[in-house]
Amino acid sequence: MSASDKPPVETGIFFTTSSPLEKFCDVGDPLIVEWKGKRYRTMMRGAKMEMVATNLTGQKPRLAILRDTSFILADMPKNYANGCFEFNSPLTVRFLNSGKVYAFRTTLMRVHNQPPVLVLEYPEKVEFHNMRSDERVGMVFPVRVTENSGPGNKMGAVLDLSPSGTRIGLDAGEGINVGAKLSLSFTLPNGAAVNDLVASVRNISEEGGKYLMGASFLTYVPSVTGFCRECSDCLE
Repeated sequence: MSASDKPPVETGIFFTTSSPLEKFCDVGDPLIVEWKGKRYRTMMRGAKMEMVATNLTGQKPRLAILRDTSFILADMPKNYANGCFEFNSPLTVRFLNSGKVYAFRTTLMRVHNQPPVLVLEYPEKVEFHNMRSDERVGMVFPVRVTENSGPGNKMGAVLDLSPSGTRIGLDAGEGINVGAKLSLSFTLPNGAAVNDLVASVRNISEEGGKYLMGASFLTYVPSVTGFCRECSDCLE
């Protein structure tokens, strides 16, 4: 088993994995760089990882990241002041992907002005924590979304569902702010109707001209829980 194929290892509420960063973070995904308690919002611009086989006396060769030629590129944060990061000082980078918070420790290798990017050391491992209290089941069906403080209804599609939350796709230009309270109405594939389910928007991203919105339910609905359990049983 290579370094990139090792399964995640649980460490408390967090998990660690030695899989390549690119498996979890794509070019254009938002990042948060934290240094000395201050956060800088930026974006993933690219990454390069090179591996080298190292021989250990009396043991089998193993793959290790080649530090001199492995790196991550991130856009220059808007609130970055020239020289505010110390070279080789420890930084923490966090990002969100599919309901999980990922984090890794790195150092600043270089600052480029043209194009304006930060060059960060490639991490040996990435930690992640699953924010969702329930695993979601992928499915697609229509949903009516009403923002409690906004006018009218928006039609979208449920993309996955759990007893505690959902991910919804909306047309571009119909995005809703994080923290907004919503009322969701839909008919489950088994025919059960759910009306005015109260939810709170947790995250929003844009992909392929659509808004993807993660929302957590603020009320318990037995029909949703029962349907999700039925789906999970079928997938086992």
